[in-house]
Amino acid sequence: MIIREQADRFIMIKQHDHAIISGHLAQSWKSEFFEGVNLKNEVVLAINEHDRGWIEADSQPIWNCEQDQPYSFTNYPIEQKTAIYKQGIDEVERMSKYASLLCSLHYVSFLQNDTHLSAKQFVAVERNRLQNLFKVLGIKGNRELENLFMYHLKILKFCDNLSLYVCLNEPGVKKANEHSFFRYGFPETFSFANNQPIQAYWTGRENVSLSVSPFSQVIQVNLPYKEVKKEDIMLNGIMKAYLDTSENIKTITFSSL
Repeated sequence: MIIREQADRFIMIKQHDHAIISGHLAQSWKSEFFEGVNLKNEVVLAINEHDRGWIEADSQPIWNCEQDQPYSFTNYPIEQKTAIYKQGIDEVERMSKYASLLCSLHYVSFLQNDTHLSAKQFVAVERNRLQNLFKVLGIKGNRELENLFMYHLKILKFCDNLSLYVCLNEPGVKKANEHSFFRYGFPETFSFANNQPIQAYWTGRENVSLSVSPFSQVIQVNLPYKEVKKEDIMLNGIMKAYLDTSENIKTITFSSL
């Protein structure tokens, strides 16, 4: 779950809903900027499904007593989180080996330096998966295919971050007050943007503009979310309060400056 706290409520966004938006962004990536375009369907599949392991967990949010808020994807208990990651990657592998390869390395990059036992075990299992899939797909030892794979991983991470940008920031926020993840642009750089960080800006409560856009058109996406009141959580608990809260849809347009 992606959580944004306000004075009297929590904005709660399901991970898979966020991932679907990142998939829409990837689908609209300009062909001339998409190296290995013959693999685009599998790359878009990976991006669209990379958080599918969270589907069940996000239907049953749990409360973080230490921080007095619902658990989010950033502080979810590591034992459950790694099991969720693995389940999602397993499901993607049944759809596409190449897509699961992208998802696996995406998650390994988050946890490769984590010293918790569950994180170490997850990384070990996934590195074995990566080694096997690189070999099966003929990527291992082929510098051109290895570089292409890393480019596709960079597209995944950029689309993931751009979708997170609209989930973690308050709509219309000034650049100086953005979430710290994004205040100085996205970490993924591309030759079409002179290898400089791409900046995103809220230019209204429903519009986001990019300093350089990799997309072939203006994109409009729908973001489902719930505004769960703290009073309802206090009275009924997080699970009932979440289930009883109706879902809203926010439409967001992405364009270039």
